[in-house]
Amino acid sequence: MDLIQAAGAELIRIVSSVGTDAWGNSTPADLTVHEVVDHVVVGNIFAARLLGGASAAASVAGLDTDQLGEDPLAAVTTSCESQHHAFATADRTLLLHHPSGDITYDTFVRFRAGDLVVHAWDVATGAGLDPTLDPRVVTDLWAIVQPHRDAMRQMGVFGAGASNTLPPDAPTQSRLLDAFGRRPAS
Repeated sequence: MDLIQAAGAELIRIVSSVGTDAWGNSTPADLTVHEVVDHVVVGNIFAARLLGGASAAASVAGLDTDQLGEDPLAAVTTSCESQHHAFATADRTLLLHHPSGDITYDTFVRFRAGDLVVHAWDVATGAGLDPTLDPRVVTDLWAIVQPHRDAMRQMGVFGAGASNTLPPDAPTQSRLLDAFGRRPAS
């Protein structure tokens, strides 16, 4: 399974179910549903540009305004497809000059897939939808995130990071979300 494509599909599935009255609702990300979806679209556009060879500065140019327009689902779908294509065609050996520092292709996959999946959960939770994520996507993401939990915590960009309070038999979705600083009910 292509994780970036599957994670994008999970986000698209959830965004397609957001009711018109839910876009202003708060989410666990301390943003509204609209703001979280816009954040992910911005990240997708940024990723496609960076993987296409643009500098970090050029990759973020013009992304400081709302990217959702009148059709948020179309913006999410288009940006997820562009990001997937960029990952599929990128040179996997190059070091990417990310604004937070140089990173490998594999690290960027982990960042972007995590962003798609965790924010899909944020959107579902904020919009009052079923927050259960595709178990295959969760399992595949957890497999690449789990070995890097300590490094994620040190980066300080994943909220409080893992709580280290979940039992070993906690559901994989709960462990994954906890690693990203979310505290879902088990």
